[in-house]
Amino acid sequence: MSAGLLGLGLWVGALNLGVVSAQSAPFLTVKEAAGRVEIQEPGNIWRSQVGTTAVTLGLRTGTGRAVLQSGTGQVVVGSASKIRTYLKEADLLEGQVLLEGPVTVHVQGNHLFLDGKGRVRVDLAPGGATLRVAVISGTSRLAMGARITTVQAGQQIALKTGQISTFRETDPWYSAQFKGAGTATVEATRGAVKIFRVGAAPVNAAVNDDLAAGERLTTDVNAWAEVGFTGGGYLRLTEQSELSVIAIDKTAQGREVTLQLLRGTAWNVVEKGQGGYKITTPVVSTAVRGTIFRVDANGLVKVFEGQVALPSDEDVTVSQGQQREQGGQAAPLTPDALDAFNLALDAERARPLVFKLDPTPTSLQDLALSARSLPDATVTATIAGRTVNLSAAAGTEGLFRLKRLQDTLPEGEYDVQVQATRFGQTMTQTRQIRLDRTAPALSNLKTSVKGRILTLTGEVADVGTPQPLLTVTVDDLSYTWRVQGHFSVLLPAPASAVPIRVSVQDQAGNESHAALP
Repeated sequence: MSAGLLGLGLWVGALNLGVVSAQSAPFLTVKEAAGRVEIQEPGNIWRSQVGTTAVTLGLRTGTGRAVLQSGTGQVVVGSASKIRTYLKEADLLEGQVLLEGPVTVHVQGNHLFLDGKGRVRVDLAPGGATLRVAVISGTSRLAMGARITTVQAGQQIALKTGQISTFRETDPWYSAQFKGAGTATVEATRGAVKIFRVGAAPVNAAVNDDLAAGERLTTDVNAWAEVGFTGGGYLRLTEQSELSVIAIDKTAQGREVTLQLLRGTAWNVVEKGQGGYKITTPVVSTAVRGTIFRVDANGLVKVFEGQVALPSDEDVTVSQGQQREQGGQAAPLTPDALDAFNLALDAERARPLVFKLDPTPTSLQDLALSARSLPDATVTATIAGRTVNLSAAAGTEGLFRLKRLQDTLPEGEYDVQVQATRFGQTMTQTRQIRLDRTAPALSNLKTSVKGRILTLTGEVADVGTPQPLLTVTVDDLSYTWRVQGHFSVLLPAPASAVPIRVSVQDQAGNESHAALP
């Protein structure tokens, strides 16, 4: 059959199926939007969506969601997704989309028809690991080449092969109300770990760095990094690996995490009850809601706890104690040295955080602190809006010190918050201190001798210390008192005329001196 006759045959077939011509379909219109949603304008310019907007060229989301009106149907666009308009219909390019009929769209060069009030989801995972149309309710028809295939509720069709299989939904991302952008935060690093941000040179990753959607994390030889997520759970990126953050959504059911492992190995600890978690590789995609598993970029999946569904392989499930090569059969789990390494780190990570702030004088010339925690904790102090790290003390495991601030703060009262963090755990203690560099005032000193008694009188004034320490030295003997304001003290009179040395010291260590003949 010639190309022209084939095109005519498809057009006639669509007409006989009762489909309205694409040329008469209305433009897409943004009905609702949350998070980062952008509309394409002429010149390939993308602008943030505001209000009710007609989508004439394209739409894309970061961490966000958009509901588009298409005739009497709807197109719900999930995070990290992109569509364009083609013949006044939505052309789904990447990401995840829910269709609520009646609606007609294009997907991966195919024409998809949803008659009536059915629901269909389209999954176009990063890298093409999962390319499918799955029917949740109703009936859908997909024109693939010269063939129109009907897909019933509870079925899915692979866009690469056209094969139909049973659909078991494990991640209904669209059913949870979108609450905003979540976080992916670096919680630990060892060795050379870098963050690649859009339009910027790579930087060394540090604990508490946030990873935004579209950013990548890489590890070098003998390096690893841990990333924690909103609501709990973490991923450990092992050596010579690369991870891209697609989206982290906060939802009414926890969060929806979407990641792409570009190379290497990721060890995943996903907390139950925290929503959806998806990680794709160039050849396989996974969907879980609470489990411990390993995934390699080459498609190997090992499950140590729970279950992992593989949307890229007709939602085959890999259960606890099993492993599966890409395209292969599930086999008994065979842990290797990398698995042992990760399990050991998990056990170390599970140790509860301990933290104790050592006693701190209430008055200091410069801020000085010491605290005790686990050796791999990060201890920081925040004062007057600035945060500084306490350094690990050499020779004493778990001791952290701040000897002084690099920049001197003005004198005055300050609240100091000292915090220890470790793998997402946090403990905080607060102290109130006074920075004081002004010595006490010592004035009006007078002496008188009556018999064998020497009387010393004077004035001591200090704002920061209730009773500074007064020291009087006569010959080689020293005498001390705590005084404030006018004072009068008695001492043994010296046998001969000798100098009398007087000093006063406040709690911060500031001193004033005087000498009497």
